[in-house]
Amino acid sequence: MALAIELAAARLPALGLDGLADVLPDQLRLLTGGARVDDRHRSVRAMLDWSHALLEPQDRTLLRRIAVFVAPFTVDAAGQVAGFPPVEPAAVMDGLARLAEQSLLAATPSAGGTRYRVLETIRQYGTEQLSGADELDGVQSRHLRWCISSAADLVEGIRAADGPWRVRFDAIADDLRAALGWAAGVPEHRAGAYQLASSLAALAFARNLVGEAQQRYEQAASLAGEPVAAGSALRSAAAVAGCRMRGEDMYRLHRAAADAARSAGDPAGAARDLATAAATVYRFSGTFSQPPPPGEAAALLSEARELAGDDPAAQAAMALAECGVLNDAADSDAAGAIARARRAVDLARRTGDPLAQSAALDALTAAQCWAGDTFATADTTRRRVDLLASVPVTPASAHERANALSEAAETCVGVGDLVGARRWGEQLRDLPLLAERGDFATSRLLVADALAGNVDDVLAGSRRFLDAWERSESLHAPNFAMAAAAVAMVHGLRGDDGARAEWLAIVDKLGLAPEQKAGHSAVFDAIVLLHRGRADRALAGLKAEPAEMDEWVIWVWLHWYAALRAEAAALTGTPDARHRIAAARSIVAGNPIAGALVERAAALLDGDQDRMLAAAAAFDAAGCRYQWARTLVLTGGEYAATGAAALSDLGLAPTYVE
Repeated sequence: MALAIELAAARLPALGLDGLADVLPDQLRLLTGGARVDDRHRSVRAMLDWSHALLEPQDRTLLRRIAVFVAPFTVDAAGQVAGFPPVEPAAVMDGLARLAEQSLLAATPSAGGTRYRVLETIRQYGTEQLSGADELDGVQSRHLRWCISSAADLVEGIRAADGPWRVRFDAIADDLRAALGWAAGVPEHRAGAYQLASSLAALAFARNLVGEAQQRYEQAASLAGEPVAAGSALRSAAAVAGCRMRGEDMYRLHRAAADAARSAGDPAGAARDLATAAATVYRFSGTFSQPPPPGEAAALLSEARELAGDDPAAQAAMALAECGVLNDAADSDAAGAIARARRAVDLARRTGDPLAQSAALDALTAAQCWAGDTFATADTTRRRVDLLASVPVTPASAHERANALSEAAETCVGVGDLVGARRWGEQLRDLPLLAERGDFATSRLLVADALAGNVDDVLAGSRRFLDAWERSESLHAPNFAMAAAAVAMVHGLRGDDGARAEWLAIVDKLGLAPEQKAGHSAVFDAIVLLHRGRADRALAGLKAEPAEMDEWVIWVWLHWYAALRAEAAALTGTPDARHRIAAARSIVAGNPIAGALVERAAALLDGDQDRMLAAAAAFDAAGCRYQWARTLVLTGGEYAATGAAALSDLGLAPTYVE
């Protein structure tokens, strides 16, 4: 390393920084020239020539052949690639040992045995020797075959749940990439390149390298010799794009898969892909930075109808797409949406495909939300999670499971099940495939923790969220606005208005339209204002009647909104406070937290300490420590100090009572 640095420094005056950067990949070019290089350094190439000439013929042959390895390799790997006449496979081990003794190789111990590493300068020298001996194509081909075989074995390791495959993959991944890099451009190696790209895609996905996985699946599709294989790779690429929250890519790839199905003479398959592309526009609208032109999804669905025939999978896919396209029509209503969703669920069930069933249940969730049936919405999302629990992990199932966990956590918040919301949120957070998308991974848990009063967890999770969001290529992510708003609420409860303003600015940057965030914004703002003793302002922000609000806007926040509205009315002493409390009771029945909020409001209005303490116990049982502590403060007397201390222990500022 010291020699390489000195060589580079010596060439700097002659080459400049840009010239030096250009030649760094070819380290042999650094071995000549430079005013500050002494005779010993100038002769490095000559020394390589001299050392090479001193080797026995078989060792010279072995050295140049192993130059195709870009990562440390085993004796067995070297034997498969370099062990052919005049080098016998049985002689490879001794030959490698002799090369290591001559410092032409570095022996590296590893868990799987000794590996040998060729220094980059010597590797480039060996490649030149391969070309000179007219062996480059042949040895590269043997290396490619070794890569194809090794990658296929690793894929089998994934299927067999063989843990060590990860270590083995990491050890040879650079060789797989290098071999694919040149083979993909050589027509006679196209079939092998396709095999390697397919294996590398599966390995990258299993290793949670989702960006590379999508790239490799698309590469495999481009190398496939027939359209059926291309279509399969494109569908996997679309699923990985979904895991990466890239709506445009999902849409593009499903449409490309439809083209492949047409080329394969599979009109029903093309119909499935077209319908799936159309459904993607609605199911994953929050992952599009720019949605398709109006009417385009409907046009895809019309095209699918012409191709589908009576194929069950195509019929199920079209029914799912209709849930988005027809629900979007001006004359659509909640009853029609539920009927369409139930039909989609029935058709999906007939296919026996759990992923199709999960997607249809997702449509049913949306329809139930539209109808204002909060508990049915939560039940349906839990059915999705249960359905997918035993499905083998593939890109498509992983994407569907992440979406199901996200919605299950969100709808649990809606029914006051913070324990369930945290359970699903933690599972979402811990999904390895979301390693690159910490913003998505933490988004639902942040909301549940914020409402529960788990301040330390919110602060820790918000750092991962912010780091991932800032590193993402697209800051437009409206699905995450609720999480950012929840973090802002926690800072408001802590009394840190500067941090709260910063997170509210992030909410704006995430791109959710003001009318779409009215539901959660009203709830989070009301919680902060009530905490600060500003019930009048909280009530002003909750002035809209719950029944008058757009179901898509109020979403899972209906119960919270109604309950906080009742509390604000009780604290301000508005004449219709009892009416609002009664109305809220009918809305939140069955929700343990919203119900406790309403009963606390009634107890405050009546000055009933026993009912206040019962509300506190209900909050505690529901895992909502923040509202438990605040209830004790509102109860007053001997309980106020206990509540104030609990708020302080949570990391929150004191609450005020008007």
